[in-house]
Amino acid sequence: MPWKRTTSLAAVAALAVLGLTACQSEGSDAKAGPSATASTQAPADGSGDSATSEAPATGGVEKPDDLPAGLPLPSGKLTSVTGSTGAYVLTFSAQDPQAVIDEYRKALEGAQYTVVDIAGVFTATSDKTSVSVATGGDTVVLTLATL
Repeated sequence: MPWKRTTSLAAVAALAVLGLTACQSEGSDAKAGPSATASTQAPADGSGDSATSEAPATGGVEKPDDLPAGLPLPSGKLTSVTGSTGAYVLTFSAQDPQAVIDEYRKALEGAQYTVVDIAGVFTATSDKTSVSVATGGDTVVLTLATL
C-alpha cells in the first residue's frame, strides 16, 4: 500500500508529539518509576568524530538495531535516540546543518525515497517508511515511522 501525503503528515505529527513527550518525560516519575521510553544521550566530554552518511559517528549513542534496511542516515554526530520499535527520533549535531540536510535529501532520493517539502521541513517516504527532517541551531532532527 503506497503512502499518502496525509498518512505521512499524520505519522510525522504523531512522532513529533512522541518525541516532545519523551523529551519532557525523560528520567523518572515519582509514581511510575523510571521512564519506559528508550533514550540515550552522548557523553558530555564531546567524544566522537565527524562522519559520512554511510557511517555516522555515535559518540557513545547507539543507533536502533531495527532501522529499515537501506535507510541512509544524516552525517553528523548522533547525540540522542528516543522512541521504540518502528518509531524513533534521532538527533544529530552538525557544524553546518543546512549542508547536512542538503546531502541527506540527495541520499534519500538516491535510495528511492519520495521527498516532499512542507513548511521548512521535508518528509521522505518509501514503501513502508516515513522520515521527517528538520534543523535548529546546530542540530538535525530525524523523525522516523515504519509500518
